[in-house]
Amino acid sequence: MDDLQRRLMGKRIRDLRQRRGLTQRELSELSGLSESALRSYELGDRFPKSTHLLSIARALKVRPEAFEDHDITTVDQVIHVLFNLEDQFGLVPNGEGMPAGLTVEMTSSDLSKALRDWGRRRGQLEAGEISDDEYLDWKDAYQPRILLDPVTGEEIDDPYTGRRLEGAEREGASRAVRTMRWLNGDV
Repeated sequence: MDDLQRRLMGKRIRDLRQRRGLTQRELSELSGLSESALRSYELGDRFPKSTHLLSIARALKVRPEAFEDHDITTVDQVIHVLFNLEDQFGLVPNGEGMPAGLTVEMTSSDLSKALRDWGRRRGQLEAGEISDDEYLDWKDAYQPRILLDPVTGEEIDDPYTGRRLEGAEREGASRAVRTMRWLNGDV
């Protein structure tokens, strides 16, 4: 792990901890990690092991993906990531003019649903209905699917955030499951 990656991870942990109003001691207690380990992560002296990141994610009630760093810093890198997303998830450009936009082909109803949820939440932020912190918290905890227990098939809480989908996000997830079943001929 290089110095920049350690520092970026440390900043991410510190920012999330501070947004939650927690001290390093409180986060260390919630995550089961030592305060000195947490401090060294936040300072960028050490990079947390994956098991430690999972513990920190649970303690902060965020998805572990909130800690991922894709190291994308140039437009060239962005466009090639988008090209890959077209191949993997059906994310495609919609039109030549401005404003440029993206749509999702029917092969990825989960991604299409996630983009709608994101657009709805971003609209709430722009309309002043939610604060910057509420928007950031939503992004950090976002999970687009209804989670089911693999044994019982019953709905379960997200193991990191302790939440279940509600409202429009829940209905969208139900619709995405029905759409994929229909596309796969399971209906």
